[in-house]
Amino acid sequence: MSNTDWLTLSLGEVVALQRGFDLSSDRRIAGEVPVVGASGVIGWHNQPMVAGGGITIGRAGAMGVVTRVRESFWPLNTTLFVTDFHGNDPDFIYYFLKNFDFTPYNSGGVQPMLNRNYIRNIPVQIPPYSAQKAIAEVLGALDDKIEANERQIATLNDFCSAWHQHITNRANTNASTKTLTELVERGFLAIGDGYRTKQSEHGKPGLPILRVADVGHGAITPSFTHYVSNAYRDAMGPKVSQQGDVILTTKGTVGRVALIEAGQPDFVYSPQVCYFRLAENSPISPLFMLYWFQGKEFWSQAGGLKGQTDMADYLSLRDIRALRITVPSPADLSEFSRVCNPMQEQSEAARRENHTLTVLRDTLLPQLVTGKISVKDAEPIVEDAV
Repeated sequence: MSNTDWLTLSLGEVVALQRGFDLSSDRRIAGEVPVVGASGVIGWHNQPMVAGGGITIGRAGAMGVVTRVRESFWPLNTTLFVTDFHGNDPDFIYYFLKNFDFTPYNSGGVQPMLNRNYIRNIPVQIPPYSAQKAIAEVLGALDDKIEANERQIATLNDFCSAWHQHITNRANTNASTKTLTELVERGFLAIGDGYRTKQSEHGKPGLPILRVADVGHGAITPSFTHYVSNAYRDAMGPKVSQQGDVILTTKGTVGRVALIEAGQPDFVYSPQVCYFRLAENSPISPLFMLYWFQGKEFWSQAGGLKGQTDMADYLSLRDIRALRITVPSPADLSEFSRVCNPMQEQSEAARRENHTLTVLRDTLLPQLVTGKISVKDAEPIVEDAV
């Protein structure tokens, strides 16, 4: 691809940046305005400081993380936000900044820091406006499909959550509830926390460690950053993942829950991740338990337990085993499964597609915004994917 019509400018000639605004958590008033920190949206407020959406760059802490906001928002003082695109296409600028490596421009000490004055004069190459629009449209087609899949997953999750609550309400009598300990004692359920690995046990080939940050709401997004050597596989025992495991984060960020889906590689759980492994003859299914962890019955019990210490929120195995769960009748469980199992399959398919689309986008992005491949070459690849 020829870049003869691309311009070499300073970053300050491409975008104008301004530091965000202070807004401590105790000053925030409940509302629908996103509050954007260095790593992205971190809360909500009732009034914006920037109208009509925009782009932020992590200034302090999560330095260089680029976030695009579609609606009016409040950028915190841990961010820089774009105040003027100087005639450039905003969508292209979002992808351009995402590809930009801000690491060499860290002006902080222990905490990474990005100073707009240090980066203003960095020379960059920018294509003409028409090419910017074309590049943004190609990459945007992938992001639009990813966002559509995410909306579908959220809709399916909301429906199954409501259906689970419906089944629970219908079956919710004292005779239909059991403690998790009772289910364990009857051989229906196995519960455990993760493997307390030592640094000396890390290595490849081995099993990736599944940590709290890798657990989302309903599914996992493994980072594959740390591994426990295969030499310690026997010591890990049941703390290695199995298809159908329901997992719950129990320390720090308590309450993230996910289901280990078919096709996932084996993981070893970290100590802050608790697993729930249901037997084939169990009166509850993994999917039923997944939605129980998201529902009122679980949180009405666990909400008051997780903050019992002066340190980070924590749910102990002893507390977890004492929780009571509504055990549906076989007919009710069959009805729940009939309705929600196909929806879970749709969600899993959408997540798999999003993984493929994300990899494709992240592969094409640096090639397109630097002119290494042309839009003409990228368009057929994207059209086949979406």
